[in-house]
Amino acid sequence: MVKNNRLLPVDKVLIIYTLFTGLILIIGSVKELNNPLPHFLARIVVITFILFISQIKNEKVTSNLFFKLVRYFYPLALLASIYKETGYLNNVFFDFFDPFFADLEFKIFHFQPSLVFSHSFSWQWFSELMYMGYFSFYLIVFGLVFLVYLKNEKDGIKVMALIMISFFTYYLVFIFLPVKGPQFYFSPEELNLSGQGFFYGLVRLAQEVGETQTGAFPSSHVGVSFISLVLSYRYAHKVFPLILFLCMFLWPATVYIQAHYLIDVIAGFITAPFVLEFSYFVERKLSA
Repeated sequence: MVKNNRLLPVDKVLIIYTLFTGLILIIGSVKELNNPLPHFLARIVVITFILFISQIKNEKVTSNLFFKLVRYFYPLALLASIYKETGYLNNVFFDFFDPFFADLEFKIFHFQPSLVFSHSFSWQWFSELMYMGYFSFYLIVFGLVFLVYLKNEKDGIKVMALIMISFFTYYLVFIFLPVKGPQFYFSPEELNLSGQGFFYGLVRLAQEVGETQTGAFPSSHVGVSFISLVLSYRYAHKVFPLILFLCMFLWPATVYIQAHYLIDVIAGFITAPFVLEFSYFVERKLSA
């Protein structure tokens, strides 16, 4: 049983990330970021909530199932808003690098994979399969954390921290290396991506709610799903084949739905092992 009356590694890393991006927010405010006040207030709310919930000691409260779900899984509920904020902060230091990445993509492959892939394989069933793969990212990440937690509470809390540290690492890259991706860089005529079906609708809904012009390079969908795959092998090996199966559709789908350049995907694979090792290092330091 994990004692509740202390800050967990995931609490600490969330506070650190919140404060660090707060400094970026201050710098951006000097550079006339539009309406920064809500972002400052959100930081006060988040840090206050973490400090409050970590100090609750009443056993009747801390043993309650609802409290446990809130206590250990609240970071997942914050991910969408934290990711979206990278689109608010990602031009504080640099403008978008899409012209460079799109040109590099063409020089390497002599065409634009994000445009050609979807145009060449436009069948309805294939499109829906790709959207299913892309949507499975949320099932992979959230499902893995819950399954490991149900199996072993301490391992679940550790996996939560590793996943969140990985996300935050990529998010900081997005802020300092802003690339918005093909879906925002190319014209609607060039994209010409259409679809229909259940998973197409789910992905479009998720994008309308949480997507913004940020987060293309490297692909965190590829990086974090690869990290989740490794963690599933270590902590919940029975679901490893299922996650691997889903990843086989998720990885190409990132290019197919034009969310990423192909080089974003390659960079996701290259960076994932280093991000995972960095996450382990940070988790150990924060657990001490």
